[in-house]
Amino acid sequence: MTIDTQMRVLVFDPDTLEENFLDQTLNSNGFHIIKVKSTAEGLTVTSSWDPDVIIINVIQPSKSGWKLCLKLKENTQAPIIVLATVSDPKLVALWLDSGADDYLTMPFSSEILLAHIQKLTRRIKLTQNNFSLKLVQ
Repeated sequence: MTIDTQMRVLVFDPDTLEENFLDQTLNSNGFHIIKVKSTAEGLTVTSSWDPDVIIINVIQPSKSGWKLCLKLKENTQAPIIVLATVSDPKLVALWLDSGADDYLTMPFSSEILLAHIQKLTRRIKLTQNNFSLKLVQ
């Protein structure tokens, strides 16, 4: 799997156990990552660092956690992947309707996570290239 190893990934992760899995997966594949624990810190980093992908690790999704997606989408076009232990269809739909681009239910392998990151970034690059071509024509 070929992935842009200079890719910037912002990780919202309050849990140290999953943080270790994410650290190992992303670091071993050459990603440049910044981890944050709060919404305020993440919004500040998003506006100054311009991540290519945002990962939100939600161990126990709260009824208002999806609002983070709404706030992030106001500040960035970066795709958002939500990692969660809950697969309730209503909750998944709520996150996706709020701006998440993907929702993965744990457990999953590092290969699955990398494939989803690649899929989303490939889609963004194609959209940007098509937009650039339209501007040139």
